[in-house]
Amino acid sequence: MKRVSYILVLVGLYVGVVFFLHQIRQDKEQQYLNHVATLLETTYTASLDRYALAMDTFHSGLIQQPGVLSLLKDGSQSEGPRQQALRNALYEQLLPRYHFLQERGIQQWQFHLADGSSYLRFHAPGVYGDNLLPARPSLQQMQLQPRPRYGFEVGRLFIGFRFIHPLFYQGQWIGSMETAVSFQQASQTLAQLAPGQAFLFLLHRGTVEDVSFNDLRGQLRPAIISDDFLLDDRNLRQPGHSPLPLDQLLDTLAGRTLDRQLANGQQFALAIYHQSLGYSATFIPVYSFDQTLGGYILALHPEPLLTSIQWEYYSAAAISLLIMILLGWLLLSLHQQRQQVLSQKQRLDAIGQAVGEGIYVLDPSGQTLYVNPATCRLTGYNAGKLYASNIHTLLHTHDGNDTLPLEQCPIFSTALRGHTYESDELFRTRTGTLLPVVVTSRPMIENGLITGVVSVFRDISERKENEHKLELLATTDPLTGLSNRRAFIERLHEEQRLCRRLQHESALMMIDFDHFKEINDRYGHSAGDAVLQHFAQVASDCLRTTDLLGRLGGEEFAVLLPGTDRAGALHLAERIRECLEQEPTHTDDGDIPMTLSIGLTLLDPADDGTSTALNRADKALYQAKSSGRNRVEFC
Repeated sequence: MKRVSYILVLVGLYVGVVFFLHQIRQDKEQQYLNHVATLLETTYTASLDRYALAMDTFHSGLIQQPGVLSLLKDGSQSEGPRQQALRNALYEQLLPRYHFLQERGIQQWQFHLADGSSYLRFHAPGVYGDNLLPARPSLQQMQLQPRPRYGFEVGRLFIGFRFIHPLFYQGQWIGSMETAVSFQQASQTLAQLAPGQAFLFLLHRGTVEDVSFNDLRGQLRPAIISDDFLLDDRNLRQPGHSPLPLDQLLDTLAGRTLDRQLANGQQFALAIYHQSLGYSATFIPVYSFDQTLGGYILALHPEPLLTSIQWEYYSAAAISLLIMILLGWLLLSLHQQRQQVLSQKQRLDAIGQAVGEGIYVLDPSGQTLYVNPATCRLTGYNAGKLYASNIHTLLHTHDGNDTLPLEQCPIFSTALRGHTYESDELFRTRTGTLLPVVVTSRPMIENGLITGVVSVFRDISERKENEHKLELLATTDPLTGLSNRRAFIERLHEEQRLCRRLQHESALMMIDFDHFKEINDRYGHSAGDAVLQHFAQVASDCLRTTDLLGRLGGEEFAVLLPGTDRAGALHLAERIRECLEQEPTHTDDGDIPMTLSIGLTLLDPADDGTSTALNRADKALYQAKSSGRNRVEFC
């Protein structure tokens, strides 16, 4: 009963500690999320203010241009052919200004008359005369009080932010000018002000379905977060546009009940986690001109601090658990003083059998005192073999040197000196394969004397494999499997150093496809990718194992030819050019013929960097293209 009481007290104490740590974690998360939401709200307001200031400046310049207001005034009072002529004159006069707006991402610009009808749409000059007043709260407010205003609005064919300025002629209100920025353009501005974030738009379903045409509604999709909203993620639908796992993050948000928070119309932020990484999901309300909730801007952003807070919580909980276990062990040890030694051994055996890491204990002479089942499982040896043999000689290798004496082994000798040793090592299993492990060894001290060495190791094959994969991703072009620009430049720099030191000749080749754009335009980008992959295979077959073929970008490739003089480089270049010319790319749509232009140069020991040699090869490539393409030129 005392044991049960001790356990219940410790469990209750641990639950209280975990609850307290959880509250601290939530407080930290909320403080940080409030900060993130405030920053995003400021960024959103700043982006709209920036557009508003630009549109105010544009409006001020427009009304100062001679004849603009008089043309609008006369057109509003005319009919038939005369009105059309005045409309055309206004369009021709302001068309350069519309091009100015287009260059800045603003596609919609139009003039309204005082009665709310559209007089001139620069983005659709053939459509005019329709009454926008019933569907446009912005124009309804302009009727009540003609003053500049801007805000969010859902139109029949447009969703975004409108900037409306009244137009006066000789003190009389004659209409208004409207510019509009789509959410796609606004999201690009937000992305510039807050890089690294993905911006989506949650639109209130009722607003969209009451106003917009079916074509526009068809471009939206239901928001799995809430049935009351539609999701506008057109700016992020292109593959590879966003590095974030958007669908997984949205699925995580869908698992929470957000209807009440979304209905409040207030900004809020949430912490979500995917694959142990923290992300912030910030909801910024967007209100229409009539102050109804139009939707939310949803910003998703990876937050390393949230990940840190989460792991800090887990670490604190684990440490607390360890403390409770140790406390319980001390209490039970005091309660069972007569069985202290036996109880301690039983616990050590249980821990050794339960953990996934291998544990073995050696005495100062290297004899095996203890091995746990994980050691047998990881090495393939049975316990009898490990106890009977010297584990160091049996398992440990030192960079291929299997004969290093035990007293020189850092795992053993460091611990015998009273220090802790931790490092990545290689163990040889029973089958002879090398197993990468991380080993931690500590001295075993009894009565102030070191009586042995305890070593713990675990398999890190997966980590090593992931490190290798990451290295490949950092140095390899994903489409062709060749070296990417970064890896190629590093290899070129190393070869220049060798040329200066060893005084041998090496060559550099720049390769570009002739009229590659026509292939993409005619056959599509997938066919263009197939051509690049085919070239990579053909060129690799033509080269030696010492040569390096890399993709610098697009359809531009380079070849480094170590120890190759001019004649040898020209021979290899002609061979590559002829092989590709004779071997078209086979696709489902037929064969795609292709030719190459190649520029060659020799590495000069006097070159002050890789850019000098690349520029020289690129100059030769330009000569090949200028001389008719499908040829090799040397610079």
